[in-house]
Amino acid sequence: MSDDRIIKSGFDWRPVLLACLAISVGQLSIGLVFPSLPWIADDFSVSADQTQLLISAYLIGFGPLQFIYGPVSDSIGRRIVLLTALILSFIGLVTIVCFSHSFTGLIIGRFIQGAGNGCCAVLSRASTRDSYSGEQLPVALSYVTMVASITPIFAPVLGGFINHQFGWRAIFYTLLGYLVFVWCILFLRFRETMRYKKPLPRIRESLQQYKKLLSSSYFLSFGSIGWLNFTLVTTCISLMPFLMQVQIGMSSDEYALWALIPAFGMLLGSFSVTRLRIRFGLKSVFYLSPVIQLISALWFILTPLDPLMLMAGQFLMVVGNGIALPCAQAQLMLPYRHQAGMVAALAGGGQMVVAALASFSLLKVGINQAWHLGIVIACFACVTLLNIRRGFNSEVSQDEV
Repeated sequence: MSDDRIIKSGFDWRPVLLACLAISVGQLSIGLVFPSLPWIADDFSVSADQTQLLISAYLIGFGPLQFIYGPVSDSIGRRIVLLTALILSFIGLVTIVCFSHSFTGLIIGRFIQGAGNGCCAVLSRASTRDSYSGEQLPVALSYVTMVASITPIFAPVLGGFINHQFGWRAIFYTLLGYLVFVWCILFLRFRETMRYKKPLPRIRESLQQYKKLLSSSYFLSFGSIGWLNFTLVTTCISLMPFLMQVQIGMSSDEYALWALIPAFGMLLGSFSVTRLRIRFGLKSVFYLSPVIQLISALWFILTPLDPLMLMAGQFLMVVGNGIALPCAQAQLMLPYRHQAGMVAALAGGGQMVVAALASFSLLKVGINQAWHLGIVIACFACVTLLNIRRGFNSEVSQDEV
């Protein structure tokens, strides 16, 4: 059945639209900050790798809390967990605004903000899994994952304009206003999607379930594809402002315009999945991702330090990301009907923790040139290729689901 026929046959848009709105909060909070990093570094007289702590602190708060949000939401429901956690994010943003003249205050606020926003990725995917089944599930998940993938790419464009016109502090005022808006919409429109609630899990039981998932070849294959591809996104959009604004000498608003090029690359990749999957099947489309990324890697290795050349390389990379992320997420969630919260938590939490640690480590060891990025992309693309093959050759046993 094609996606068009699925949508015509009673596709309910409300759950997926609210899930997209929720997940946009967490992802916008990542990408909107990137263009302001050089200015924050200048204001506080810190190095580029130190400003990366503002991203890493957010991701470290964002990631591990998902391991709690998932099992708890499987028990007491998605709605109350989502609304309560977003209040924690509000506290983090207020901390940033109140202590914006302290770099330490920024880091603490970003951690709290990330801890609250950790609910967004888990509960948007889990509520989507609750609301759809059969042929509608991959379609709904592809839209949620598309928003999750595209928002961090488009966000630097908006962030660049805000930073240029109003300064970097206005970024956090914007996030605060958007959070309040989304919370009000979710409070009024989000209905509980959990049909079969369970008792609150004990810590030991949750750890055993997570251990079982981590021992599953199927989960690790498709889960790690998301982890690696999101790491590429965060590493690239962390490095690009310094290449374009510091090494080449662009202003933040000029960089924002150039950043539209890879943003459209993510759109192209994500929309290609929806259309090409109908004709060629998910597996064949999936294999396009590492191939395109290997081409991107070669491009970055050979390209000169030129804005158009750098953006063309990033365009190719994010086309590959735009294909890999929706495919991996849809394939990962498909068999886990009764563990949606836990699976989404481990997938999303692992994605953020790996991205935080790996992107910070890569920049710390000196990934500061385009050809360095090309080598990283090539290594990740090869691992993705192996994981796609292993994932489709793996089976999910009944005791796992």
